[in-house]
Amino acid sequence: MQAEFDPWFSAPMGSYLLRQERAVLAEALPTIFGFFLVQAGLWGPGGTLLRDSPIRTRCVLGQHESAGVQVRGCPAYLPFASDGLDALLLPHTLERASDPHQILREAERVLTGEGHLIVLGFHPWGPWSLRQRLGPATPWAGRYVRAGRLQEWLAVLGFETVRLRHYLFRPPFQHRLQVRSVFLDRLHWRLSASAYMLVARKRVFCVTPLRFKRAKPRRVFAGVAKPTIR
Repeated sequence: MQAEFDPWFSAPMGSYLLRQERAVLAEALPTIFGFFLVQAGLWGPGGTLLRDSPIRTRCVLGQHESAGVQVRGCPAYLPFASDGLDALLLPHTLERASDPHQILREAERVLTGEGHLIVLGFHPWGPWSLRQRLGPATPWAGRYVRAGRLQEWLAVLGFETVRLRHYLFRPPFQHRLQVRSVFLDRLHWRLSASAYMLVARKRVFCVTPLRFKRAKPRRVFAGVAKPTIR
């Protein structure tokens, strides 16, 4: 599948999509620090989406051997230790998975406390998704997840939404029409956005033990009336 994707990402429409995604990731990745960053799922040329991250140790995980893939594995069963990653990027990985809930559970397992999860996805009723629903199969086909529903899933797993950014405002037209609709990138209309970037942080709640007050020893004759001298 990736061999079929590579020429499309070099085409005008695929190149426009990658530029938009690199632009929104350039806003989020420089603010996320740590030691290990993993991209689960190959999307575009390997490592293209991770260039703006200050994390030095970063790699791309893919299910098949391909250029740019450093680790082979399934996003639903990540080959990493629990609490071992500082950031995890899912570029349209949930849309191409048979069980997106399992991928999110794995993300919660491998991320450290206060670690970040970055998800790129298409809006189910955006212009790009509507073309997939109403026309022939497209390279970005998938089972799209609504941003609000994704936030609900992450909240159940203990994640807090940090950022929700909408992008991809031009419709999936031919190159000439895409150039003419460049004004949509400046307007940032929510209704014309076809994709979103969601950044969530794994929350860890610490329990502070309460100190027990020691009971004062009772006197032996505490309840006996004191004698009086008249």
